[in-house]
Amino acid sequence: MRNLGLFIFLSLNTSLYSQDTYYHFQDEVFDEIRFREKLETIERLYSEQGDYKYTTANYKVLSMRVRKDSIIQNVDIFLSQSNSSPIDINTGVQRFLNKPLPNFELQDLSNHIKTNYNYRDKITLINLWFTSCAPCITEIPYLNYLKDIYKDQVHFIAITFDTKDKVTQFLTRKSFDFEHLVDGAKYLSEDLANNAFPKLILVDKKGIVRFIENGVMLSNNNPSFPENAVNSLKQQLDFLLNEK
Repeated sequence: MRNLGLFIFLSLNTSLYSQDTYYHFQDEVFDEIRFREKLETIERLYSEQGDYKYTTANYKVLSMRVRKDSIIQNVDIFLSQSNSSPIDINTGVQRFLNKPLPNFELQDLSNHIKTNYNYRDKITLINLWFTSCAPCITEIPYLNYLKDIYKDQVHFIAITFDTKDKVTQFLTRKSFDFEHLVDGAKYLSEDLANNAFPKLILVDKKGIVRFIENGVMLSNNNPSFPENAVNSLKQQLDFLLNEK
C-alpha cells in the first residue's frame, strides 16, 4: 500500500453533546450531514482519476470557536490513497472515538500498578511512544511545554512497550515530564491495536476518548517557540476543561 497522506487525523463528532458541530472548510461552513457528503464527494473525485483505486478523505481540526449552542471547527482535509485495498480509517485507536478507553493495568516507574480509574478525576492526555522512535522524541519538548502550561489541571501520561529500565535510562539523557507507564506491549497491540507512533489521545473525566492526534504538528515549527505546534491541542484541552 502506498499512502500519500502519512498521517490520518480524526476529530470527535461532538453532536452527542449539547452543541451542534459545524465545519469551516475553504470559505464554506458545513453542518454534519453536508460535511460528510463533502468528504464522500472528494473521495469519489480522487478515486476516479490518477493511479489510485481507493481514496479515503479525512480531516484535521486546525482551530475551533466554541459558542453556547454550537462549535465551529476550522478544518483541513487529508487524503490517503491505495491501489491494492480499501483504507479503513476506523482501525486501531481511531475506533474508540467517543467510546470508553479500553481498561489497562500498567506499571509506573515506581513499580506501582495504575489503571484507568486512577485518572478519572481530570482530563487525561495520553502519549503513545517508544524510546527509539525519532518522531516521538522530536515532539517531547512540545509535550513538556503543554505539561508546563496546564500543570495539575490535566493528567499527562506516556504509555510505551519499552521496559522500565529502558525508559529510566532514556530519561537520564532527555527530560520527558509525563507520568510513564511501561511494559505496555499487550495493551498497545491487542487492546488498542495501535498501528502508528507517536499517538496522542485525549480522554475526558468519564474515561471517554474525545480527540485523537497522530502527534504534534511539527511542520515549520521550532521547539524554542512551541505555541503554533500545540495550538490545536490547546484548543482541544481548553474545550474539554470548560465542558460542564
